[in-house]
Amino acid sequence: EANFSQNFPLSDSITAELRPYQMQGYQWLCTLDQIGFGACLADDMGLGKTIQVISLLAYQKELNKGVTLVIVPRSLLFNWIAEIEKFCPSLKYFLHHGPKRGSQIRDIESHDIILTTYDTATVDIQYLKDIKFNYIVLDESQAIKNPNSKRYKAMRVLQSRNKIVMTGTPIENNTFDLYAQFSFINPGIFGGQSHFKDRFSTPIDKDGDPNAAIQLKKIIHPFLLRRTKELVAKDLPERSESIIYCDMGPKQRK
Repeated sequence: EANFSQNFPLSDSITAELRPYQMQGYQWLCTLDQIGFGACLADDMGLGKTIQVISLLAYQKELNKGVTLVIVPRSLLFNWIAEIEKFCPSLKYFLHHGPKRGSQIRDIESHDIILTTYDTATVDIQYLKDIKFNYIVLDESQAIKNPNSKRYKAMRVLQSRNKIVMTGTPIENNTFDLYAQFSFINPGIFGGQSHFKDRFSTPIDKDGDPNAAIQLKKIIHPFLLRRTKELVAKDLPERSESIIYCDMGPKQRK
């Protein structure tokens, strides 16, 4: 379990009070930023990965580090907008998405965050690859787990000073899922695909080799932060329920 003293101040522009494990996550992200390594934030769903990353981006804004590109599944676009507006309204975001988006982003330097989807970024890669971002953040990063996909190849040609992937499920199907995500945040960490398969994913998944698993864990450990709900239960508030009633439309009612 990571243990960081709180060396990095939280920006005054953050309107939320971070829970202790979220503050620890923020410190971890800042520490990796300082030493120039990418991060995989893999907390369970619902533990607030977004607020931890927004806190980092607010700190980056105070340091005048430049524009961040945040790439998400389409279903999460408006979740990100809601969280930015709620937790750090001073972060200026630009939504680059939809048929009317145009081929260029105007006044890119006047924004802190460019928000787009995996599909849009892949389609617009010829334009986006020439921009040097401060950070690139991939949410639900298991979306790039296939290193032979167009999507992964597009993400790899994007340029940034540093990178973060966020996922509640870093391993969806097998150990090989880690390869693309970690070679995105820290290129070269595993060598080539075939080396990773021979050294780690095949021995671990097919043979249950404990030594290969221990070795892999040691390599990824500094760059992976994963907390489960059980681990942080003491920091979580009491469950609150809100009941929302929705009227059915005529077709549904029928």
